[in-house]
Amino acid sequence: MVASPENTLTASASVDREYCIRSRGHWCDRSPSPSTPLDSISVKLKGLKEQIGAICAESDSLRRWRLHTQTTHPLSAAPKILRQQFNCNATSQAYCKFLEILVRYPRLLHIHPSCRCMRSFHLCEAPGHFISVLDRFLCTFYSKMDWYWEANSLNPHHEGTSACDMLLADEMITGQLERWHFGQDSSGDITKWNDDYITSLVNNGCFHLVTADGSLYTQDAPGDQESKTLPLLESELNIALQLLANGGSFIFKIYTLYMSKTRQLISSVISHFDDVYVFKPMSSKGGNSERYLICMGFSRNEPKNPYEVLSNSLLLDCEAYFSGLQSSFIRANLDTFNTITKAEIGNYRDCVFREFHKRALTSYIANPLRASHLNHELLQHPWTDLFGQNYVETLRQICDESSAIEFLKNFLRTDLMTEHETIGTVEVEFAEDELEFLEWPLEALLNVKVIVAAPPIAQIVHSLFIPSGLLRSLRIWNSEAFVDLCCFSASDVGGDSHYLQSLEFSGMMSVDAYQLRSQNDWCSFLRSIMEGVQKEKISEVELVWSASSTPFVLSRFSASVIAMLCVMFFQFRFGGQSVLATFSKPNYSEDIPSNLESYLCMLTSEALSERGCLHCFVPLCMLEMLHPYLLDLNRRQWQFLLSTQVFTSATTDDMEI
Repeated sequence: MVASPENTLTASASVDREYCIRSRGHWCDRSPSPSTPLDSISVKLKGLKEQIGAICAESDSLRRWRLHTQTTHPLSAAPKILRQQFNCNATSQAYCKFLEILVRYPRLLHIHPSCRCMRSFHLCEAPGHFISVLDRFLCTFYSKMDWYWEANSLNPHHEGTSACDMLLADEMITGQLERWHFGQDSSGDITKWNDDYITSLVNNGCFHLVTADGSLYTQDAPGDQESKTLPLLESELNIALQLLANGGSFIFKIYTLYMSKTRQLISSVISHFDDVYVFKPMSSKGGNSERYLICMGFSRNEPKNPYEVLSNSLLLDCEAYFSGLQSSFIRANLDTFNTITKAEIGNYRDCVFREFHKRALTSYIANPLRASHLNHELLQHPWTDLFGQNYVETLRQICDESSAIEFLKNFLRTDLMTEHETIGTVEVEFAEDELEFLEWPLEALLNVKVIVAAPPIAQIVHSLFIPSGLLRSLRIWNSEAFVDLCCFSASDVGGDSHYLQSLEFSGMMSVDAYQLRSQNDWCSFLRSIMEGVQKEKISEVELVWSASSTPFVLSRFSASVIAMLCVMFFQFRFGGQSVLATFSKPNYSEDIPSNLESYLCMLTSEALSERGCLHCFVPLCMLEMLHPYLLDLNRRQWQFLLSTQVFTSATTDDMEI
């Protein structure tokens, strides 16, 4: 092992950061290293972090400190260089870290000769860079090996999960939705998975490799990182032990090991493996506590003697080692803040970069021997532009009524000054292949997530059709001022409403969307509209809103309703305020897909009702096509809502925009 020297930035402090826990089925019986006791290191780290806090509290110092730590991270530019010089796509720090791990531990990809296909499962994987680098690595060094992968992450489309808590990049996910698992509630939160669901994931076989790169946002309370992430870690380890095949490998991210509960949990898991290392890649910032447990040679059998005392001692010594490295790096960052020269930084970064290129075999991965296994193009979706850069920190700054009002005022001012394209009447016609999903069986629709059925959510806190900062601010400021267009009560799932029964489906219809109070109402409404269009009774449908609240298209369910109406009508236009949308020029009966009626009936079938409520029932590509128009409708709604309000809070005077 390489000890990190105090108070200086050296290349040796960024490489060879490794600690062996188990080797060839035995605990590494070593005497504790003659280093500073763990308690003393913990106190020292706390003091260093307090110094950082004092620096960042000064005016403009937070920005300069972040720039400094980015500069002293020697591989901060590695993802960009891999893209530009080594023909790698979709790179990130996670990509670089996993590349280092794969090269350092070649046994990870060794499978039994009788196996024709390596199977991997990736927990907490979004945006998908572990998958990307594993693909490149296999195409370079194992070009004749077949590979099958599945993955999980928090669902970036789930309306019940705040954008603060997840990565919203969804290009890898939407390319192969059938490979991604979001759980019975469709959120992707693995802490909610039960054993029955986990068992269903191995119906087609266990996995040779499992990775878990989960983390939580803890920058507002870094001292609680270990305790806050422990429930997530428990879930990752429990799932991995059920997914792994005998002889398989497991890689998972951990932080500090100060808590005895953390050490006991990890000890119970790693005792199932022959070889276990704790490794901090060069690509991982030296000033954080992140490191990876590399576990190889899995045995499903319960270990006869887990050697709890020895394993606890090893994990304590391991923590002292890595905390010492972290402490030294933070001390070096503090000592060089505002003093280190560009030449010194350049020499330091160049030295580490040379070592990275050598150890990560970058010259080889630039020229893979076969085409990628990931045979789909990564396309950015239009809703990605709604989130903006550094959206997590932006959203977390909106934390009370005062900050919400300030955001709303600034947002409206900027929005009104921005020139937006005026969208009038829109003509829409779907190609036959775009409507093929209407013919698919329910199982296939659920598998590729055209239909998403899951328990209802308590409140919409995330949407693909409205800026995330705006939604968060509106929720904090006045959650009763706006609603989802197709809002409904979770308890209101019975038969059709009296209002729906009173409608006459003929001629030019004006339908009060506020009166459709359940998903059953909306599905019955769509079936009745389809029947009226087929019989050429309906010429136009106008959706109006009679309540004082302002409706938005927030949910994928509401967007799906709009999409289905577009299948039946050739033209639509969005209005805003009380008259929301008008659908005209109904398609000829022969142009209505023959399977549409049975599809709409399936939406209220018992098989789906048992799963909860509908969250979506059209393909993502249809939502993508309609996105600019739905955004335009929502823009009219938020401009109307905000322009007519007097913003007040308990801490501010009345301020009218």
